[in-house]
Amino acid sequence: MRRRDFLGLIGGVAVAASLCPARAQQPNAVRLGSLKLTEPNGKSVHINIALVTFVRPDTQNTGANAELGLTSGKAQGVQESVDEIMRLVMASHRGEMAWIKLTETNGKPIHVNVTQVTSVRFDTQIPGANAELGFASGKLQGVQESVDDVMQLIATIAGNR
Repeated sequence: MRRRDFLGLIGGVAVAASLCPARAQQPNAVRLGSLKLTEPNGKSVHINIALVTFVRPDTQNTGANAELGLTSGKAQGVQESVDEIMRLVMASHRGEMAWIKLTETNGKPIHVNVTQVTSVRFDTQIPGANAELGFASGKLQGVQESVDDVMQLIATIAGNR
């Protein structure tokens, strides 16, 4: 797939999300775009969903069940499970944001915010990875899926919008 086609797909997903019929039917609905989650120390944290690049269960933080990768390049550990976080994301945005579920090189699932993906490469140096995702934050993430599989998931999302 050519770079131009890839950028068109990613851009199409972002534009389609803003034109979602659910939003048009509910003009008075307030969307703050943040989630109230719990840090490992028990304190509340509000996170802007649009700035989350990925959600995964693999975390280095003691007391955290999930890790959110942020566009700043930092990671935020939270007590909530990945499934609970993704349920909150989808419920609060009614499918307006584009997320795909992939598999990390360690076999664990990772949910990726497609609007934060800047590249999908097959020539990765990450051991065990068949594809490498580049994020707007500059971070790289290796996944077990092939580049074609990742691009098919992105194309499917773009087609559903």
